[in-house]
Amino acid sequence: MQAQTNPNPAQPGQAAQLPNAGPVALERGIPYTETLPNGLDIILLPQEGADKAGFSLIFRGGTDVQTTKTAGLFKLLEHLIFRGVAASPGEPEPAGVLEALSAQDLQGGVQQDRFFFSFTTRPEQATQALDTMLYLFSGLRMESAFADPKALADAKDMSLLFINQELSDPAAIYENSIARKIFVSAPWRFDIGGPDYIIDSVTEDVLKEHAKTWLIPNNACLVVTGNFNAEAIRQEIPQRFSTWTKGANPLAKPLTVFPKPGITRPTFMVLPDPSVPNGQAFVEMRYRGPDASSSRYQSALLWSVMADNPEGRLAKAIKKGLPASANPQNLTARYTPAPYASWLSVSAEITIAAKSNLPDTILTFKELVRSTEMYAMKTNAAYFSASEYEKAKSEVKERRMAAFSDPAEALRELGGSWILGGFSFIKDVPNRIEKVTSKDIMALADEYFMKNLEVLAVRLSPEDYAKQKKSFDSYGFEQMTAQKAFWWR
Repeated sequence: MQAQTNPNPAQPGQAAQLPNAGPVALERGIPYTETLPNGLDIILLPQEGADKAGFSLIFRGGTDVQTTKTAGLFKLLEHLIFRGVAASPGEPEPAGVLEALSAQDLQGGVQQDRFFFSFTTRPEQATQALDTMLYLFSGLRMESAFADPKALADAKDMSLLFINQELSDPAAIYENSIARKIFVSAPWRFDIGGPDYIIDSVTEDVLKEHAKTWLIPNNACLVVTGNFNAEAIRQEIPQRFSTWTKGANPLAKPLTVFPKPGITRPTFMVLPDPSVPNGQAFVEMRYRGPDASSSRYQSALLWSVMADNPEGRLAKAIKKGLPASANPQNLTARYTPAPYASWLSVSAEITIAAKSNLPDTILTFKELVRSTEMYAMKTNAAYFSASEYEKAKSEVKERRMAAFSDPAEALRELGGSWILGGFSFIKDVPNRIEKVTSKDIMALADEYFMKNLEVLAVRLSPEDYAKQKKSFDSYGFEQMTAQKAFWWR
């Protein structure tokens, strides 16, 4: 790693006057963006009346950039840097450093499309917060972590424990099973823990090289929200982070795009899940969705708001079409956007009636959603009313405004938007959503539902599964297991 802490950090009220660090002109509710000469992106969002300031450092990366040889290294790096998970750092440091800063709302670690850390603190601690963030990801921090002869061994132990927990976690088995079907060409791009044999064999040099490759300023964004002096912080950021050396772009060669349809035939899967109460089942239809760079992104986002309405046409059709005994509840339409591996889904909770054939009910659900309602969305411009479009667009705006009113939520909103598409995503997407029409939703339904294929997944208690197993087998439902879920097993 090449970053180094500044040996002469500025003191509060004594920020250096740099040529490119003049007064910041901020419009209320409009994030200020800038890129430093070393490639570090900066987003500032002062929030009037906030009682704290928020800081987040986000790196492009995460599981999506993993290969069959590097799967799990980001999680191992997290355990090394934070002596545990990022949201609960270990002793004596960095927990001690963050405690001295009175840091709250700690979040971070590995996600599908990022490696990050964020926290909030008191407004008067803003300058120290910048120093802390730089230190945590500096070359000095890495050197001190590796200087402890037990550090890497402890990190490996924590990663191996995480892997073992994943192998017995129904939620992890469920998600990895579906990802292995829809994103079959590279399922390791969803595996946070990675294989135990990779973790066992990782050397100090390999992990240092991994950090040096990804934790660089031209692959990162620093977000500051809440109560802070914008002009002072704008000057202090370059003074500190200009010491961070630019590296080779790790994403100079774009990642391979996952195909659509993600699967070649409809796929039925079932998970006996001890966390599901007896008498209930959770059913989901999941599809390969439009990635963030797609022109369909804003349509998918608006679709998820309108289709998720418990009083909307989709929910009413499912309640009417399923047997009354099924009593479908908590119908959810979801869009999970990502730079390379997005997905759409429709799900519901269903009551398992006595002597009922649950697979029959599940397949009825599938036909209602796909063959009836998604087809209607494709062919009927009035499937959603004009008032539903207006209400959904207002809701998207209100969610953004609500996020921008809280420092911690604003960190998540801005950091997530930057990951999806950089500065332009933050500035342009609200306007693009305003322009979505019924033709866009019809095109989305055609391309991503009617011309796509789904994984139909069911979760129910082991006891209920045992009762219905013959029926599930007769319909070709594949049982999800840890052995099948993880690509390296």
